[in-house]
Amino acid sequence: MTEPGNQSTQVGGDGFRTFGYGIADSVSLPRYGRQDLGFSPGGAMDCFSLRRGNLMLGNPAAAPALEMIVPPKIEILTSGCFVLTGARCKAHLHSENTVPDVEHSRVYPVQPGDRIVFGGKQYGMRTYFCYRACRKKEALLKAGAVLPFASMADWVDPQGRIRVLPGPEYGCLENPQLIFDGFWKTTAQMDKMGIRLSGATRLACSLVNMISAAVADGTVQLTPDGPIILLRHRQTTGGYPRIFNVITADIDLLGQYGPNERIRFLQVCRKEACELARKKEAVWERLRS
Repeated sequence: MTEPGNQSTQVGGDGFRTFGYGIADSVSLPRYGRQDLGFSPGGAMDCFSLRRGNLMLGNPAAAPALEMIVPPKIEILTSGCFVLTGARCKAHLHSENTVPDVEHSRVYPVQPGDRIVFGGKQYGMRTYFCYRACRKKEALLKAGAVLPFASMADWVDPQGRIRVLPGPEYGCLENPQLIFDGFWKTTAQMDKMGIRLSGATRLACSLVNMISAAVADGTVQLTPDGPIILLRHRQTTGGYPRIFNVITADIDLLGQYGPNERIRFLQVCRKEACELARKKEAVWERLRS
């Protein structure tokens, strides 16, 4: 991770280094199948952005990328190509005697000594710097067309709501409709494990005590201090009622919420959730072609 005071770190050991001030880390896709041993999936918070950046470059979908909350400066060490996905922020490419703006979701060829310098964030929480080093005798990719998120996000709710299914303890909720009637706010009590929500309404649950049970990505637990949405770096079990679960298609969207942002929910059925997951997966076939 690059933190204040760090002068450089080389992510993945291939092609570039970061330096200066920033909050960033090398991430890949989550690793599932070890929850029974106490290991959470981990990985990128917004896997959709990581995967599409890698596929735009011709990388394997799970190739490591730089996940940045506060982007550091980046210096290119090896000829290659990069693309920025996820949260949009201002960026400039210092190359020879030119300093052009870097457009979000566009592939750029770069040479050793080039630097990418970032400015203010425009929206979102996490930006992904995906990179592909040029192998011997391999031609550099040319700068491609912009491929914005909106052009492939037909699976996202038009009103920006996060869609959920009833959880195992849903039946214990005394006033479940309250979670959908208005909006909630994310709080500063958030990290890669989860997001605590605040709201004017107070959900009531008849379940006083329960045995700890398995939780999943997107599980919404109801604690005495309000709901918490669990993310990919969560614990593997929990002892609070699991009142809802964010659908698979929308979990990546949670990785782009920062503190003090409005969030609204919409309940869907299992059939709708499966169809939305299929629609989202179809994006990868379009990108490959």
